[in-house]
Amino acid sequence: MKTEFEKIGIIPKNNNTQQKVKCPNCYKIGKKNYKDPCLSINLDTGQFLCHKCTWKGTVKRNYFMPEVKVYEKPAKNNLKKLNQRARKFLNKRGITDEVIETNKIVSSKDGKSIVFPYFRNNELINYKTRGINDKFFTQSRNGLPIIYNYDRVANEKLIIICEGELDSLSWEVAGITWHTSVNMGAPNVHDKNLDKKLECISNCYEVFEQAERIYVATDDDDNGRYLSEELVRRFGAEKCKIVCFKPYKDANELLLAEGVESLKDRVRQASDPKIEGIFGIDDIYDSMLDNYRNGQERGTTTYIPAVDSAWTWRNGELNIWTGYQNEGKSMFLNQLALLKAIYDGWKFGVFSPENMPINDFYNDLIETYIGKSADPYFENNYMSEDEFKEGMEFMKRHFFIIYPKKSYKLEDIFERAKFLVKSKGIRSLIIDPYNTIQHRMQHGEREDLYISRFMSELKRFAIENKISIHLVAHQVTPQKDDNNKYYKPDLNRIKGGGTFSDKADNVLFVWRPNRAIDFSDTSVIFGSQKIKKQKLVGYPQEIHGITFDRKSSRYFFHNETPFEEIDKFRCEEEQE
Repeated sequence: MKTEFEKIGIIPKNNNTQQKVKCPNCYKIGKKNYKDPCLSINLDTGQFLCHKCTWKGTVKRNYFMPEVKVYEKPAKNNLKKLNQRARKFLNKRGITDEVIETNKIVSSKDGKSIVFPYFRNNELINYKTRGINDKFFTQSRNGLPIIYNYDRVANEKLIIICEGELDSLSWEVAGITWHTSVNMGAPNVHDKNLDKKLECISNCYEVFEQAERIYVATDDDDNGRYLSEELVRRFGAEKCKIVCFKPYKDANELLLAEGVESLKDRVRQASDPKIEGIFGIDDIYDSMLDNYRNGQERGTTTYIPAVDSAWTWRNGELNIWTGYQNEGKSMFLNQLALLKAIYDGWKFGVFSPENMPINDFYNDLIETYIGKSADPYFENNYMSEDEFKEGMEFMKRHFFIIYPKKSYKLEDIFERAKFLVKSKGIRSLIIDPYNTIQHRMQHGEREDLYISRFMSELKRFAIENKISIHLVAHQVTPQKDDNNKYYKPDLNRIKGGGTFSDKADNVLFVWRPNRAIDFSDTSVIFGSQKIKKQKLVGYPQEIHGITFDRKSSRYFFHNETPFEEIDKFRCEEEQE
């Protein structure tokens, strides 16, 4: 294990299991008294923690855990005074000498690139380079992702956000200093996971939270519109305005073609994001063409082929999960959520008071993720502490509990879910179950009309935030057939009435058909009884051959587990 520590610059003093040594990260980031032995290391577990700079991690490899990220401040010796070739390039793009000096733009050491420094609190945190002859971009090695021009927008009530530094600086040429930019440009329209591209937004979320108006000024192309939609989703449409550059692509092209007054006019003419009112084909013209050329948004895989035939994940849809009490519908849904988090990086907000306290909920997820028990009572199936910590690290990134202290009203849940959409980028909200919500029926209101109104609010929230919503709802008291078995769950026998199924996009059930006659029988049937958009999501049907394995807390499909790849890798790790 000493060798593994030495690979990342940590030098153990001796063979003692627990010891304190010098922290290489303190040295890299310029901490005072960096020679102090402030880094605790454990030669058995491979873990380390600095009590000064908070650098922490493990030298053991873990599947589906990210490499410990250590951010470093840029080396200033790589930066040189802006050369004339670079200055001439910027001047040709309309960027004045005054703006160049104010923003401290410099050149790379080899003189081939322009360097845009990223400051926070007057400290160089990162930088972006742009080739002069060739259009290529790089960033400071291991630099912390933040937004451009942070210090001058940190406390502004008005902010313009672009997708590149040249566009950002174009606004300053027009006298607008409250400009900023994402640090990695616009994501590709086919990117599934935007978290990496927009890490700068997450790291500077407080800047946009305090702003009163945000002008989204991204490029007028497919990638730019994709970025614009995601920024509006995270900041909230109520505080955003959309800047239009047509017939030009971006702010810099407009500056060169029509000058600073035209740029100012575009801010004054900025429009509200389209969220309500009357819509025409012009409002969705580009997306209609995109759907025609590339196909409509289809449901995405559950990573279980049998389940995919009956149902798949699709943003903007409202799903009802029903079944009898204690027959595993919540656990089945949670397993599908785990697979989506593992393979596609999805993040989930979960309101589930029945599964509280919080420790119990996370323990259940970790046991399914690892495939072993987290309880030392089951000593023959007890996961290691490293495995348990791996599970906790994974849950920390992908599952967020919504548990309001004062009330369980739907608006309280929405408020917290909206925050998670903006700050964490969650893709799904799970409400489990319906009867734990503090309902607000109006005086004299019929239950079916209230449920209709309730479901409409859920659907609207799913569409406006582009997330998949899952509502767990119990069946009425089960009845038995002539064979003494419970009848199959039915979409019209959800407790509260058939309005649930009427207003849902999809109705799914989990059923243990033999439970009434043999409680030890863990065979399960999953089914979809209603699929609104069948060509895009799946076709109503039943999936047989499913069993629940209590030892691993997992569902198996024809005796195969969808976690097989994960388990195989973990087994190889242990053998090493």
